[in-house]
Amino acid sequence: MLTFVIYDTKFGNTEKVAESIARGAGTLGRVRVMDTMEAAGPFEERPDLLFVGGPTQRRGASPALRDFVDALPANLRDVPVALFDTRYRGSTLITGSSASAAAKALHKAGGRSVAPPESFFMVRGGSLESQALEAGELERAEGWGRMVGAAAFNGGSVAAGLAK
Repeated sequence: MLTFVIYDTKFGNTEKVAESIARGAGTLGRVRVMDTMEAAGPFEERPDLLFVGGPTQRRGASPALRDFVDALPANLRDVPVALFDTRYRGSTLITGSSASAAAKALHKAGGRSVAPPESFFMVRGGSLESQALEAGELERAEGWGRMVGAAAFNGGSVAAGLAK
């Protein structure tokens, strides 16, 4: 099984989550991790599973993530996909969710979700550059990657996200 993990990041936290997801999914086969700029071009191989994520900015998807999803490369359309984001803990009505916003755009572009959008949470406080993920989020991301990968590998989907 070949999995692509594509991400956008501003301060590096979403990249850390992407790498953790890749470790989890990597137990089932090959994984390629790349940012949205690298992923914009055509691919020689078509993945069996696609993870796409980015930071929540202004209650939605970051511009780079939105651009990637809107221009989804043709060979990534109809590939099973799971979306993730980093954001502050709280109601998405207040905080928004990059993954939820990107999921809507991805469906319009031909993507097929195999899991509900998943959020990984940031600690509030201090400058944006110094904020970090909550304790345990990287381990949770790895488990989520493994769970979604196993479900996709077995031809199914994930009905609900992991407990937060």
